[in-house]
Amino acid sequence: MNTFLFYYALYSLNMSSSTSSGGGPTVLWDVLKGKKVKTNDGKELGEIKEFSQNYVRVEKGTLRKDSIWIPKYVGDAFDGRILWLLISEQEVLDRFKYGEKEGEVNEAPSTEQYAKDFETFRGSPAGKDRKNKSDLDDSIRMVENYENIRDYK
Repeated sequence: MNTFLFYYALYSLNMSSSTSSGGGPTVLWDVLKGKKVKTNDGKELGEIKEFSQNYVRVEKGTLRKDSIWIPKYVGDAFDGRILWLLISEQEVLDRFKYGEKEGEVNEAPSTEQYAKDFETFRGSPAGKDRKNKSDLDDSIRMVENYENIRDYK
């Protein structure tokens, strides 16, 4: 059974709920623990390690682990193996590094930081093109064949 169908069947996706791109199946964020994260330019950011109310913590590396908290609203879709983001690797590093030291795992950013980042995102090209759901979403849209910006270059 392919991975997409496995997740589709196993987690009883909600077919009637609205998603970030308009209806369709979704999967709960918690299901994504241990999955890879890639940006819209095809760069791998690492593996999902934990979640907070508004953020996903992604960790990269084996000996020297780097960790970054990424807001859930920049997630575009999950294809059964990879969580795809709406923004590039450079945008993630520029916007969401929050001054933590290399290799150090900090707490998720505050709700004030989240609100500030969300307003900035809504003014960006990726944020303007997206129909934003509630800030407190507990699911991400599920797709079988994800095509991102790098596929059109």
